[in-house]
Amino acid sequence: MQKEIIACLDGSPQSETILPLAQGIASPMGAALSLLRVVADADELAVDEGYMRYLAGLFGAQVKLTIAQDPASGIIEELRESPDAIAAMTTHGRTAWMEAVIGSVALAVVRGAGRPVILYRPPASGVDSPSTIETIVTALDGSAFSEKILPLTVEFAQSIRAKLILVQALALGSENLAARSSPTDISESSYLQSRAADIKRTYGIEPSWDTLHGEPGEALCRFVQGMPNAMLALATHARGGLERAFLGSVSATCLRHAGVPLLLSWPAAAP
Repeated sequence: MQKEIIACLDGSPQSETILPLAQGIASPMGAALSLLRVVADADELAVDEGYMRYLAGLFGAQVKLTIAQDPASGIIEELRESPDAIAAMTTHGRTAWMEAVIGSVALAVVRGAGRPVILYRPPASGVDSPSTIETIVTALDGSAFSEKILPLTVEFAQSIRAKLILVQALALGSENLAARSSPTDISESSYLQSRAADIKRTYGIEPSWDTLHGEPGEALCRFVQGMPNAMLALATHARGGLERAFLGSVSATCLRHAGVPLLLSWPAAAP
């Protein structure tokens, strides 16, 4: 069970859009909410401390301030000291924090956290950020790597009382990836049916499932677009339908176009 949600802020208004979502996840699961600000020196800490405490009061959170020359290293070190915590952050901000769609800090945190990270691209002006999660869509590709995120998504679904949906995106004209990964599967749907049955047997909840067709990133985006209060969970380095360089076309497409928060896992590092 996750006992803490750490919202990572960089001093920009964009980074603060993660706060309603972080609070909306922490509250129903009974987890503490912490606001983390990594600063370069004591002078910057003194400047930012008052505002951080103001934000913490608004969201019923505690404040964590740490000094580090590299923001990603500061976040990763905080996670190492908090084994039951999960980080939540936006995918663009200012200065050294983010570059283009997702920058070096978010990349380093996802890769080095040793656990999934919540990433959210702030919406266009006038569109409210989500404050609750009602549905968790988990993308699988038939591989053991992609399934490493399942225990956390099941735990999330149980603790925040969200619906769980398993999906597999099959590129048009490709082999049946589920059948290739599991010889006993005899149809596109049997892989997901089997994983859903495993989850019901192990955890006592019954997820729904759906097989998608088309380029995986685009198919996943189409599936979640317009789905209220949804989160998309996926492994960022797997084989089959999600095979890309880290944060390659599938994950990057979802970050840019899905319009929902992402729960991203780096399977090589994730427990």
